[in-house]
Amino acid sequence: MTKPNLLLVDDDKNTLDGLVKILMHDGYTVSGAVSGYDALNLLSRKNFDIIVTDMKLPGMGGISLIHEIRKREESAAIVVITAYSSVKTAVEAIKCGADDYLTKPINIEELKVVLEKLWEKQQLIAQNRILKEKLKDRYKFSELVGSTSQMQQIFHMIEDVAPSTASILILGETGTGKELVANAIHYQSDRSARPFIALHCAALSEGVLESELFGHEKGAFTGAIQTRKGRFEMADGGTLFLDEVGEMSLKVQVKLLRVLEKGEFERVGGEKTLKVDVRFIAATNRHLEREVSEGRFREDLFYRLNVITINLPPLRERRDDIPILSNFFVIKYTKKYKKEIKGFTPEAMDALCAYHWPGNVRELENVIERAIVLCKKNTLSVDHLPGNVIPNKDDISVIKIPLGISLKEAEKEIIQKTLLMAQGSKKEAAKILGISHRKIEYKVKEWG
Repeated sequence: MTKPNLLLVDDDKNTLDGLVKILMHDGYTVSGAVSGYDALNLLSRKNFDIIVTDMKLPGMGGISLIHEIRKREESAAIVVITAYSSVKTAVEAIKCGADDYLTKPINIEELKVVLEKLWEKQQLIAQNRILKEKLKDRYKFSELVGSTSQMQQIFHMIEDVAPSTASILILGETGTGKELVANAIHYQSDRSARPFIALHCAALSEGVLESELFGHEKGAFTGAIQTRKGRFEMADGGTLFLDEVGEMSLKVQVKLLRVLEKGEFERVGGEKTLKVDVRFIAATNRHLEREVSEGRFREDLFYRLNVITINLPPLRERRDDIPILSNFFVIKYTKKYKKEIKGFTPEAMDALCAYHWPGNVRELENVIERAIVLCKKNTLSVDHLPGNVIPNKDDISVIKIPLGISLKEAEKEIIQKTLLMAQGSKKEAAKILGISHRKIEYKVKEWG
């Protein structure tokens, strides 16, 4: 494990040299300064992770030095050394930007503990900063996160189709992020300053859905006590996202087709024709071509909606995205719940990567949020994961392959589980599976 780059500041040359020698022997990279001015001179030429300074220094006191350090170097941690009788001064130093303090005489083991604690915190901050940098270009895609080739293709497609006004159909299982894609397309388009209006069609009856889409006039039906705008009017000049469009009745489909073709409609119970300029994005987890062939979805509407198709892969087909998604949600929910959690134990991450995620990214996000809420430590372990996510170690001889998984993923799952059962022996795993040892070697190398 790497150790931090230290700057020690003390006007007692003997004490300074002794500390430098001890800490360098322990693997630290250490520089020394006998005054605040010497320290600032070194800081102008070199970066330090942690600065340990005595409070009493000639010319420039410890408080003044802390102020100057904070002006120049925000990321460095500062530890102040003070006499037992001047702890009040140390508290003042903390308020000015110091991270911790120790009292004289210095206990070397206590100093090492403080240094390790601060270094661990700094590494966590650095890791989060790197992750945020990696995700920075993806923030323009809302919370749509991924580094796999499948997701990179989707990001490129979003950038390509966003400037157009073409209708888009997003296909994918529940929880894959269809609304996030719709959001990203809208906010990358020329319509980004106009409304993005979403409507989930699955849970609405025909009458309610019609009213939600087109609005209604006062007295149009029982309970219509005033005129109400529908989603089309709300989205005028912007984007209307219709989720689970495959759940619409044929009657509503006819009215939707008219708006797509002519950009006009009437409110429920109204006679006045209204015109709107709306960009349509629809999504479904249904197989719409099959719905068309079985008479449940209009063919002409299908082709109107399906000018451009974006297929979102299920999470089980992009497992390499699970770690980055998991860390993304850790950052999101540690901030929400004001917790300091640095990540996962290897066992917890292995469990997340091995699970099939039938609920896709939405299920993963719920699992991480739950884990953050339950966690009382600074690392998420398997104890914080729900039982269905944790592999059953007592039943490794049983391999459960869900319907819908690709042949490639099924092969990977079978070989991984067989290797586990064979306690890592590729030769034994090959024998169990009836394949060559060389093929196991090749697959292990292919999967990294």
